[in-house]
Amino acid sequence: MPVRPIQFDDKAAFFVDQQLITQSEFVADVKYFQSKLQQLKPASQVVLFHPDTYQFAVRLFALATRGHTVILPPNGQPETLQIFLQQSAIFCGDDSHLVFTDGLLNIETQPQVVNPSATALTWPSEAMVVFYTSGSSGQSKPIVKSWHVLNRELMVLSSSFELLGRLTFISTVSHQHIYGLLFRLLWPLANGHIIDSTQLQYPEHIAQKLQSCPQAVLVSSPAQLARLCIDNVLVTQKASLQWLFSSGGPLNNQHAQTLYQQLQRPITQVYGSTETGGIAYRQVLDASINTPWQPFSGNQLSLNEHDRLLLNSYILQQKNVLLDDTAKLLSNGQFHLLGRLDRTIKIEEKRLNLDELEAQLIKHEWVQEAKLLVVPAKRVQIGALVVLSAAGQQHLDSQGKLATNRLLVNFLSNRFERVCLPRKWRYIQALPYNSQAKLHIKTMEQYFAKPE
Repeated sequence: MPVRPIQFDDKAAFFVDQQLITQSEFVADVKYFQSKLQQLKPASQVVLFHPDTYQFAVRLFALATRGHTVILPPNGQPETLQIFLQQSAIFCGDDSHLVFTDGLLNIETQPQVVNPSATALTWPSEAMVVFYTSGSSGQSKPIVKSWHVLNRELMVLSSSFELLGRLTFISTVSHQHIYGLLFRLLWPLANGHIIDSTQLQYPEHIAQKLQSCPQAVLVSSPAQLARLCIDNVLVTQKASLQWLFSSGGPLNNQHAQTLYQQLQRPITQVYGSTETGGIAYRQVLDASINTPWQPFSGNQLSLNEHDRLLLNSYILQQKNVLLDDTAKLLSNGQFHLLGRLDRTIKIEEKRLNLDELEAQLIKHEWVQEAKLLVVPAKRVQIGALVVLSAAGQQHLDSQGKLATNRLLVNFLSNRFERVCLPRKWRYIQALPYNSQAKLHIKTMEQYFAKPE
């Protein structure tokens, strides 16, 4: 997408708290917020978190169009924000759960709609956005994206999917991650569609929202879509759904087929990552057919000697980017995914590295050693094998297992969202190392094979 002024008019751009906000009012709010940024030095780095998409968008565009680097925490947990504010002491957004410390500059003022003018808003192009994701090392790592790269991604989306009419984008995923940022905010905004500012949590909320949206796009995740299969409350509103997108993890083929039969619309699955952006997409209509992935326009995939995917990316404008997935490549350029190579997993729509979660758990004074694994179950669940310290063992003996579980869960929730936390806990005397000092996955899984 070339750099251009967006000639916003009085068409609706956002739906906020049952009220339509026009494109011109959005521009006015951005400019009003920019007037509060005079205290910032040029090209400052600013930590931005806000759960409401409209409030987030105003701040994002105000900062980006002034050339500031925007740092996006993956969630708004207090400890997470504190960690990010060690990188930049400038915060912008929702501070309701944040304890501010000395030296922190809090840029917070509620945008107010002023008299809208015809002044155009220049689409960001030169600034940077920094996402954070867990790499194979287990440590959160920054993924720096220029607006040039984000704009190329938007061009690919616009050329790949035809959005007819004036659509309302509703979503169950957060704009703090690249999938949500692109699909629920930037893409519809750049193409004149309407964005609902609320992140919807439950199927009933989606159904209710569709009653007021005659033409809608649902941006969701595999876990949230899978919940619809048993009792799909969207069936009565299916005529409103024009597109359904899923990303953030694999969608079960049977779930995809069931949803297609229920809603008469295919789920468009998007494969990619924070690092690469969108790589490919597919629509599964029949669970018995192994539907391949179609690379986005400009992307080409190949395999190395270990059947690991190599990406030649238009979006990144890089060649032979090594991916964490193995695959089978077809003669027409499409491919079948075979599996991941590292310990980063997707649970619900969240990307989580088990090493990072283990490292946090071991910080607790009651934990001497710990090992986390994905335990066999219908849904992805994390099991925790824990060797307690003397103090931890004393608490377990006196207060019991449930109380110990609850305390460790609360400890982890300061850093990780609840959906990412262990569901099953086993307290053992020692981790089951073999003679080669290795932990065997099958041996560890045996601890979870029987009920507690």
